[in-house]
Amino acid sequence: MKLALLLVLILALMVLISIPVSHADSRSLVIINFTYQVDPGAQDYFHSVLSYAVSHNDPVIIVMNTPGGYLTNGFAIVNYTIAAEKSISVTTYVPSGNMAASAGSYIALSSDYVYMGNASFIGPSTPYIIGGTSLEQQHVTNASLAFMESLAEVHGWNQSAVKEMVEHNVAYTSQNASKIGLITGVADNLSAVVQKLGYQGLPQIQFYENTVQQLESFLSNSTVADFLILIGAVAILLDIFHGSIALSVAGIVALALGFWGVTLISFQPIAVLFMVMGIALIFLEIKLGHGLAMVGGVVLVIAGGLILMVGVSYSSNIPVLGETSYALIALEATVLPIGALYLIGIRKAAMGSPSKVGPQNIVGKKGKAVTDIDPQTKGVINVKSEEWTATSSEAIMKGDQVEVIAYSEGVATVKKSS
Repeated sequence: MKLALLLVLILALMVLISIPVSHADSRSLVIINFTYQVDPGAQDYFHSVLSYAVSHNDPVIIVMNTPGGYLTNGFAIVNYTIAAEKSISVTTYVPSGNMAASAGSYIALSSDYVYMGNASFIGPSTPYIIGGTSLEQQHVTNASLAFMESLAEVHGWNQSAVKEMVEHNVAYTSQNASKIGLITGVADNLSAVVQKLGYQGLPQIQFYENTVQQLESFLSNSTVADFLILIGAVAILLDIFHGSIALSVAGIVALALGFWGVTLISFQPIAVLFMVMGIALIFLEIKLGHGLAMVGGVVLVIAGGLILMVGVSYSSNIPVLGETSYALIALEATVLPIGALYLIGIRKAAMGSPSKVGPQNIVGKKGKAVTDIDPQTKGVINVKSEEWTATSSEAIMKGDQVEVIAYSEGVATVKKSS
């Protein structure tokens, strides 16, 4: 009986193992829902989903609505798409009212087929480099144009149209794009696209960015990374005075996330140097206490966050410094000085107040003799709940009331007190 049960379990396990393999013979339609900005998180998202589709020989439809983003990540996604098209078919669909703008237009035109809904548009596609010279701008534009023209050659798109998109920042509606041969055609909805491609018999698998990819997208904003680094440093500094483990943990996590975000951006090392110097000045303010180091530190850290963006290539309809960035900069400029002043107050309260009991405070005070004292023998007195070595020019008995008349080199001079 036991042997028969073991055989049944082995057979059942073999059946379970064979289930994923059977997927190769029953294709599915992979839907990449791309309603995000083009950034490191989006790049990771496309890489994972396209790899899945290729491994299962599944065709892909990218349902797109993006304002664009980082040009480097957009080009990487284009390369993933071109590599995938050696094995599977990739289609982009821009639903009605949506857009394939800027870096999104490069991704769309790297597809085998492009369909757009009514009231949608594709482009503009002119790239720009933050803080770059005119020569650097021309270099990026020429490279982007050559890249877009190569996509048009391979997929049969209108090369004159893509040139206008890149050089003159032109955008096209779905109807115009269809008329001039920039896209495959117009479709009212995704079902119509599926039918046109002959995929109506395939089950659909929907994909969205996962939590890690969304976190990468969030952290790749230079202002967010800058803010987390600054907040992390201040939290650890607070913990020095408060002794709260929670603050240290929160500070370390914030610093780790902030520097992770920095690595996701093609940053200049000078930006990180500015941040570190700013944090050092804020720490220094705790010692100096005059406010200038604090102001300089906050300015340096904010400047470091802005320098993170210098030299980064974009192709985007969204502003480089959006509402979130401005809000975080304003928060840094207002809350952090207040936090620094708060730290100064804590330090003065914890470290800067004068000692209540000390040699400078017992002269003129009264106490009690703990031992006998005479001109030849030193003794011990108790003043303000502290014991002190004492000498006297007169004999004093244990328990007598005494008054401190002088203190020098660790010895109090006392006399009898009435």
